Amino acid sequence: MGKVGVGLIGCGTWGKVHARTYAAHDSVNFVATCDVDAGRAGEFARNFGARHHYSDWRDVLGNPEIQAVSIATPDFAHGEIVLGALQAGKDILVEKPLATTVPECETIVAARQRAGVKLMVDFHNRWNLAFVNLRTMLESGDLGKLLMMNIRLNDTLYVPTRMLSWAARSSPAHFLGAHLVDLVRWLSGGEVKRVYSVSRSEVLKSAGIDTPDFFQSILELSTGATAVIENCWVLNESAPSVYDFQCEFIANRGSVYVNASHHRMIEVYTEKGAALPDVSGAPDLYGKPVGFCVAAIEHFVDCVAGNRQPGVKAEDGLAAARVIQAMEESAKTGTPVDLD
Repeated sequence: MGKVGVGLIGCGTWGKVHARTYAAHDSVNFVATCDVDAGRAGEFARNFGARHHYSDWRDVLGNPEIQAVSIATPDFAHGEIVLGALQAGKDILVEKPLATTVPECETIVAARQRAGVKLMVDFHNRWNLAFVNLRTMLESGDLGKLLMMNIRLNDTLYVPTRMLSWAARSSPAHFLGAHLVDLVRWLSGGEVKRVYSVSRSEVLKSAGIDTPDFFQSILELSTGATAVIENCWVLNESAPSVYDFQCEFIANRGSVYVNASHHRMIEVYTEKGAALPDVSGAPDLYGKPVGFCVAAIEHFVDCVAGNRQPGVKAEDGLAAARVIQAMEESAKTGTPVDLD
């Protein structure tokens, strides 16, 4: 079996996780990196062993050595590149969200069906061992019927004010909520039928970033279960982790609690403050990237190399986009929104 020729489009914070994974994967021929910042694309190529670097994503798609592409660009820039990659016949791993509008996601799903290539949305929490164990318990019946979920995934102000230069072109719903919507669908085995959301815009707007501070949403599922999900971008930067990910799952024969950020397996206190280093997402183990975020990318490579469909499909990205759109509509109108 030959190696998979891979090109990376987007050399930002999460693009680095992709680059580290491809550089260490035995089945990958890391062909090219690409970023609108040509200097950064070149730096990634040098650091992670890619032979080419570009500043135009079309050059990646035109390289015949490249069979598959990773798209780790800003949220708003996914759709056009995904459609271009489909037209070029490339297999695709795209960071969530699939796109930031439902019509664009629908166009992508239809184009993928015509192209017949593999398209995976990187909902990497499906590889998080805590949630994999929970799903196994639910499928086995050990917990009984899932009744309700309370899940919060929040970021500190660092993310929209300093990490992302494009925060005003996204929102906590797209950037964080997409993860939780997929998690709710995957764990429950159901579809979201009704959404009621509340949102406010104060902190970020006063800082010149025109996007909501938070969304709090109630989701009703086809299984009868309900989920309360919370996403915000305005946690204080003094928090020991850049994100806060806490979950509660209640079923009729048991309950499960997941602390996915503040588990305190390792705590660090220095003059710089307190920190809770990553030990499960994408840490280094003797120079090799490991963790569930890496495992999701490796799954994509394995599927391309073995000619199998990935465990997360374009349709999952579309389903999440429909719920996010309903959250935004509900928050705007102040009324629940029913999904077909």
